Amino acid sequence: MEAITTLSQFLTQAGTQFQVYDLGRRVRPLDPILFAQLEAGTQPYPTPRSGFAWLGILFWNAQASAQHYVWFLKLPLDERGLLNPAARNQFLQMVMEALGQDPAAPLSEEQEERLANNPFTFTPGQEKMALFNALVRKHLAQPASVYFEPVQQYLSGQQSWSDWQQLGLQGFADLVARPGSLDPEHLAEAITAMPFEPLSALASVIEHGPLAPQAGQAWYRRWEACQDAHEKQLCLRAMAGAADERDKALDQLLAQPALDQETLIVIAARLWEGLDQNRMPLYLEQLARYPGALFNQIYSDLVAIPGQRAWVLMTLRAPQRSEALNTAISGLVQSIKGARRD
Repeated sequence: MEAITTLSQFLTQAGTQFQVYDLGRRVRPLDPILFAQLEAGTQPYPTPRSGFAWLGILFWNAQASAQHYVWFLKLPLDERGLLNPAARNQFLQMVMEALGQDPAAPLSEEQEERLANNPFTFTPGQEKMALFNALVRKHLAQPASVYFEPVQQYLSGQQSWSDWQQLGLQGFADLVARPGSLDPEHLAEAITAMPFEPLSALASVIEHGPLAPQAGQAWYRRWEACQDAHEKQLCLRAMAGAADERDKALDQLLAQPALDQETLIVIAARLWEGLDQNRMPLYLEQLARYPGALFNQIYSDLVAIPGQRAWVLMTLRAPQRSEALNTAISGLVQSIKGARRD
């Protein structure tokens, strides 16, 4: 039998079907070809966060049972954004020692504990878990959760906007996973009218998927009109899937004299795709007002994203950068040198 060196090989040779999900910056299915390239070390992980690839691996053996299994894996990346093969191999070795050749084999308590106590697994946050569950149900052709219909009815305007207390986060996640299930005009009306609590639940999951133009415009209008800082950040996050509105909002924000830390974090974490060669210098100049830990952490995250790396490095090498950015970069360099000495 061919030696097993990757997770894909292990799951395939065990006779399972599997689907990999990216749980880094957004929750979304990973193309099987891309996952094979990630495992082979020929492509960087597209959405790194804190130096790791965050993956959800769904697998099942339809011939053996109706049971489905999930691994949530946090695998370290090297400086080029490639998967660390030693870490992946270590996890694979632990799995094979516990399960043999069958990833769906029943586990003893000792085996479960051994597999659970490793540095490569994690538990997604509430919002990401809800969306992951919704995407898995859709992939497996299963019905949405019981929370879906009440959310559909609420967002389509069939009840008062103040009557939201019975809604569940999972229902909003189901809506994002099944984008054709609600008329875009109804969704836009709901975004405009509903109170903060259901708006917050919707924003926390809708940022992971593309938005219809009507919804993107509704989020933008509400963002422009609202005065509450928390609501403004929610609307900003929600525009992640609407490139036109996202970029209009970024241009307005980056033209301001100074942005607060929370807004800078939201931009880097949710709207990073809008930080192109023109906006990245403006963003890093804003970020340079907070030299030290905040600048260093966000720099490290942005420079690791394949699509943004060139613009970050271009800005750091630009001769016309400000004194504040020079100071922040000097602090970053000293921090890196200190970490290497340690």
